[in-house]
Amino acid sequence: MAGHFLLSPSARNFTIKTVEKMSAEKVHALFAEIRWGGSGKQTCPMCGSINNHYYLKSRRQWRCREKGCCTSFSVTSGTKFADHKLSLKMILMGMVLYTTNVKGISASAMSRTLGVAYMTAFTLLHKLRESIMENADKAPLDELIHIDGAHVSGRKRKPRVKVKNAKYQARDKLPFSDDDQHANRRIVMVMRQVDPSGGTGSIRTIVEVVRAENAEWAKKLAVKYINKGATVMTDESPAYSEFMARYNHQTVNHSNMFSTDDGVNNNQAESFFARMRRMVIGQVHRVTPKYMLDYVSEVAWREDVRRTPTSVQVRGLLGMSLKKRSKWWRGYWQGYHRAEEIMFV
Repeated sequence: MAGHFLLSPSARNFTIKTVEKMSAEKVHALFAEIRWGGSGKQTCPMCGSINNHYYLKSRRQWRCREKGCCTSFSVTSGTKFADHKLSLKMILMGMVLYTTNVKGISASAMSRTLGVAYMTAFTLLHKLRESIMENADKAPLDELIHIDGAHVSGRKRKPRVKVKNAKYQARDKLPFSDDDQHANRRIVMVMRQVDPSGGTGSIRTIVEVVRAENAEWAKKLAVKYINKGATVMTDESPAYSEFMARYNHQTVNHSNMFSTDDGVNNNQAESFFARMRRMVIGQVHRVTPKYMLDYVSEVAWREDVRRTPTSVQVRGLLGMSLKKRSKWWRGYWQGYHRAEEIMFV
């Protein structure tokens, strides 16, 4: 009988031990291969020239062959790791830790494991999330889709002193319904294309942050991200009341059952939120609106690659990180912060 994927050889085919055994030259060659391919040519980040540029072995840099340019560049120039202080080997170890901790990893844990400062681990993790968010596949979904929304952030705690016969224990977090106007309250909406043949669950995930789970936002999301005529399964929330006109809309009443006798359910959307809650409660502890999309995009990526070999995950993550510079995390600890939260509009 087949075991869980995380117990398979594919889940441990690229580990910390693998990276430890790699020489600095091998790690550098891996970065170069993933960034530019195996043709032996590099792209100058200044002029865009694609050529077998002059290699300065002592500095592990290239010098552009184009006349009038002659820029010196490294394998990380113009990427998320431009001007890095960590070694490439340490960055690769951080990626292995990131991918193998399937419920996420905190900056504190990565700091202790790698032996680096908390601030270093924090920005490394956010650069990886930024890479995932920028490269998320947002092409419209088709065939069978599960949709749901969940409240995130914006919950108050009860007062310090317990009131006699109170409904909640002292210091318990109040339900969202008890403070539905909280300034930090957001709705995370997830849409997941499901394998119609069954057995493999979700194929692809799209996630967005909105102000409310209502008909207005649900319709906007569906029009943008779901092809007309697809089969859409949701709960009986009135937010999805207009779906009948555009989709084969099927619902399940969660107050009575998780799945109907005919198999109608939105379990793949619920699965996403189960992983998200575990990451928030067990790792990051607090997600604010400004960086909410970063965290939920990470969860969507983890769900989509959950049965992918670790080596493929690491190479994919590295490839995304080497495409462009960091927009928000270069100079974060020097005061350069994202100005506003990212929401679906």
